[in-house]
Amino acid sequence: MIKTDSKGDAQKEKIVRIAREMFATNGFEATTTRKINQEAGIAEGLMYYYFPHGKRQILDTIVYEGVMARLSKAKFVFQNINSAADLETALMASFENIWASFDDEQLYQSFMITVRERPLLSDKQANWLLDTLDNLRKQLGDGLANMTGTFKIPAESTQTLAQVLLAIYQKVIYDQLLIKNDRQLDDKMAQTMRPQIALLLSSVSD
Repeated sequence: MIKTDSKGDAQKEKIVRIAREMFATNGFEATTTRKINQEAGIAEGLMYYYFPHGKRQILDTIVYEGVMARLSKAKFVFQNINSAADLETALMASFENIWASFDDEQLYQSFMITVRERPLLSDKQANWLLDTLDNLRKQLGDGLANMTGTFKIPAESTQTLAQVLLAIYQKVIYDQLLIKNDRQLDDKMAQTMRPQIALLLSSVSD
């Protein structure tokens, strides 16, 4: 989120917070700059002082800050992994860490906005999102390659395995949040994921 180091920073944070709430509730197109100004209680020109490109720049800010904040929740450190079951448990814990970010209302809103308003993102920002996901895949692959314990994954398989694992994570997130509109991580979700992870590990483990 934006750091409030001055009155100006606080004002920018207020504008972004209000716009985020309005984009999440009403959508980007239905939210006018006038409505944002009115809700924020600011003069017409003040928003453009902080965001010269208007609400598109605010959208970019919401997407960027939300993605970076959610990524900070993703930790892939696998220690004392002595069996496939140990790794399954660690991978489920990693997913639960990522899922926990949706308990934060602002991060949940920014995720929903990013998905729903994806066609409005510039090519530059779309490419940045793809690069960010690729970096996340690499981070997970490196974690698998650097596991401690007796259970090992062939080095040549770690990045491919990471890519498929992230696809599993992503599908569950999209199904649960976008289709079911449910932010609760329940046992049924775990029962869906774990067999897929187990089957995947069985195909690449020594």
